[in-house]
Amino acid sequence: MDRSRAVEKICKCLRLAESCNANEAAAALRQAQRLMRKYGITEDLVRAAPVAESAVAASERYTPPFWLLALAEVVANAFACRVFVARAFGRRTELRFIGLGAGPEIAGYTFEVLHRHLRRARRRFMEKLGEVDEQERVRRGNVFAQAWLFRVARQVARFAGDDEARQAIDSYIKVHYGEVRDLRHDPDEPARTDMDAIQSGLRAAARVRLYRPMRLGGMPALADETA
Repeated sequence: MDRSRAVEKICKCLRLAESCNANEAAAALRQAQRLMRKYGITEDLVRAAPVAESAVAASERYTPPFWLLALAEVVANAFACRVFVARAFGRRTELRFIGLGAGPEIAGYTFEVLHRHLRRARRRFMEKLGEVDEQERVRRGNVFAQAWLFRVARQVARFAGDDEARQAIDSYIKVHYGEVRDLRHDPDEPARTDMDAIQSGLRAAARVRLYRPMRLGGMPALADETA
């Protein structure tokens, strides 16, 4: 028996160990412990077994902007996932959504759709700024994106799941990635002259509609009146 099959069998034994039949539960627990010793399988590996992950391209920049990371965090929380940034010099930055069942796949899909809409709306806003230098154009675009995200986050929150999977997800990350650290990135501070950027971001986000799928496990649908 290979390790993956052993983990599956251990998980099955642990489910049986929750039986109301005391004898059956004790026998299942002993079998699980025996298999764990035999194959050198840790509790973290067992807890991580039902966890999956989905990777999506985040940015060509080594450190993505604040609003992109904030969008990823909003989506991850909504689908009971954790998200972290996988970066390497010379390679495109990825976001990895980690959770149970179809959660990571749905989170990755939702992020890609919302990210595409936000990038398009931000680009349209920046094109209308007229004669401003590039650094200021980017800064105002970031403020626009932050305002857009503020409004859209309320819609995404309607899909929020619970946090029962937290321990399993933490174990998966520990087994497959070891120690990870929080990526700190501050938002652009709005200036007094940024009211147009903020209002434009809120208006653009108001046109976005995220719909819950009719079938269980289906992908959320997103509509934009400007699409």
